[in-house]
Amino acid sequence: MDLHTFFNPASIAVIGVSDNTKKVGYLVAKNCIDQGFAGELYFINPKLQNLLGKRVLASVKDIGKPVDLAVLAVPADVALSLLDELHAQGVTNILIFAAQFKEAGGEGAKREKMLLDKAHEYGMTVQGPNCIGFVNTTGKINVTFLKHVSPSGGIGFISQSGALGSLMVDYLVGHKNFGFSYFISLGNKSIMDESDLLEFLADDPATKVIAMYLEDVKNGERFKKVLAATTRKKPVVILKSGTTSEGSKAAVSHTGSMVGDDRVYSCVFEQCGAIRAEQFFEFMTMLKIYSFGRAPLSGDIMILSNAGGVGVLLTDQLVKEKLRLVTITEEVKKDIIVHMGGEKISFHNPIDLLGDASAFHYKGAIESTLKEKNIGAVIILLTPQANTEIEETAQVIASAQREFNKPIYPVFMGEKSVGESHVLFEQEQIPSFFTYDFLPRALAKMVAHREYMVRTDVPPDADVMSVDGEVSAVMQSALGKKPYLNLTESLAVFKASGVAVTPSVIVSSLDELRQAVAKIGFPVVLKIVSDTITHKTEVKGVITNVKDDDELTRSYKYLTGITGGSQVLVQQQMSGYELIAGTKRDSNFGTIAIVGIGGIYAELIHEVVEFVYPFSETTFLEKLKTTKLNAFVKGFRGGKPLNTHALYESVQALCRLMVAYPAISGIDVNPFMVATDAPVAVDGRVILT
Repeated sequence: MDLHTFFNPASIAVIGVSDNTKKVGYLVAKNCIDQGFAGELYFINPKLQNLLGKRVLASVKDIGKPVDLAVLAVPADVALSLLDELHAQGVTNILIFAAQFKEAGGEGAKREKMLLDKAHEYGMTVQGPNCIGFVNTTGKINVTFLKHVSPSGGIGFISQSGALGSLMVDYLVGHKNFGFSYFISLGNKSIMDESDLLEFLADDPATKVIAMYLEDVKNGERFKKVLAATTRKKPVVILKSGTTSEGSKAAVSHTGSMVGDDRVYSCVFEQCGAIRAEQFFEFMTMLKIYSFGRAPLSGDIMILSNAGGVGVLLTDQLVKEKLRLVTITEEVKKDIIVHMGGEKISFHNPIDLLGDASAFHYKGAIESTLKEKNIGAVIILLTPQANTEIEETAQVIASAQREFNKPIYPVFMGEKSVGESHVLFEQEQIPSFFTYDFLPRALAKMVAHREYMVRTDVPPDADVMSVDGEVSAVMQSALGKKPYLNLTESLAVFKASGVAVTPSVIVSSLDELRQAVAKIGFPVVLKIVSDTITHKTEVKGVITNVKDDDELTRSYKYLTGITGGSQVLVQQQMSGYELIAGTKRDSNFGTIAIVGIGGIYAELIHEVVEFVYPFSETTFLEKLKTTKLNAFVKGFRGGKPLNTHALYESVQALCRLMVAYPAISGIDVNPFMVATDAPVAVDGRVILT
């Protein structure tokens, strides 16, 4: 979809303009003029003659030639009726504000179906419906009904919320250099969606950072590919709302209960190289830093401060976010003393310049500090004390930032006394802040993103497993008859898919049990055999480490007493790290895999890492290292290091199984016994649709 003409039109027709200053038709017309659009602008309304100093035409036919963009500020039914006329006039780019489409259900859904049919028939590109339009500050185009002229800057903002867009515009009005390249409202995403807009902004030279507010994604598979390609070109910061319960399948699936929809989104964002913001001002902090081109070079932070207590509070937050405080060299200490003319300051990072620090003191400390080679960023704290030279210090910082490439983040705290300094910083494109509250977390995420983008390779293509006769037979016998495969069936499916499983035998008598154990060898594990009991441990249906015949006899009688039958399952006792591995089928993003700490406390501990398939071995290993599983990777309490390659291959096999058999909605393997050899599935379940 080529959106260049849509968002850079040379001519615009606003259909449905109004002289009522509170109606959308008036607000859009006024914004077109106030933003400074210099192209051909046509106002359409058969009931008006003039509006805002411009002649109003009765119909789009009166224009006499095609226009690049038609903006429909009319009700839903009228908008639909205009599509034929617009097609006849050669108009292919349509912006529809009206609501009462699919979001209203019933008749609205029928309207949206008619809109889609017409748009596809006529080859139309449609933004909306149920949106607030877009702004292109470079082209001085504002076809929204927002309150203000939108400020220009380097942020390309895609929003699924009109209200948040309005808030962003209002927040940024009056700022210097901190604003939009584009603001684009998604609305119902009937034709144009977030993936189309990502592709467009990825190649826009005015856009330094892409910001997204999302509630959902229209096409998950396409979004993954487009997002991964876009983040290789420029940073993408996403603020997403909403969490959704996983539904009834979670009752029989460990994986389903551990990986809700919102965790899937976080996994997609991370694996594709985007940064997820949790709060609005954290979001804005990252956007300001990125749009000014001042991202941290590393997680090594230097703090200069005239307030010891505030410096310590900031330090606490930086350390909590796993950022590192730089220890300056003796040479730099001496240089600071020379520049500042004394030894009264504290050299422990944060460097406390004391409350009477002048602009001269800040200048000396900054110039000396920035000579350190291993600094990734400098945070300069200033509180407005009685003799603080606020504006002079701001000029010193601006001068230093022009000279050095290491980013400086001034945190000038207060309100009335520091306002002018923040104006100066924005003029110089230096990201400054009134408080440090959201800065540490924002910096930590930006540093992690920088490191992730350097080390992470491109995800491989999905590998599809060949259909296996044994697996197909097991699936066919179970479909429509039960919600999941039993343990024996599940283990057979795992084995046929390339996952190692522990030797297991179902026996129907004590004599058969003794014969099986004679072949397997003590110690063994005994388990109940049941198609109705979901979690065996909850009914004490698993007995481990059975070492002799007396224990074997007692255990057999106990387990058959639970089920009322004669069958039990006997397995070889396995050793190694107890992990959980599994997959679930996400309706939007396809196969999702997890690996975590397993055993009977898996859901209580809830230490898991998620992956959206396909994923590389590099990504797999790096994400394991971000969790407590890293203790196993290195070798826990004298144990041998985890065979991560074998674990990766086993999880890949589970993912391929999911892709090959759409009737599978999820897979649980718990425990997955892993040490230096190939992982072994000891227990598990295949959940069916």
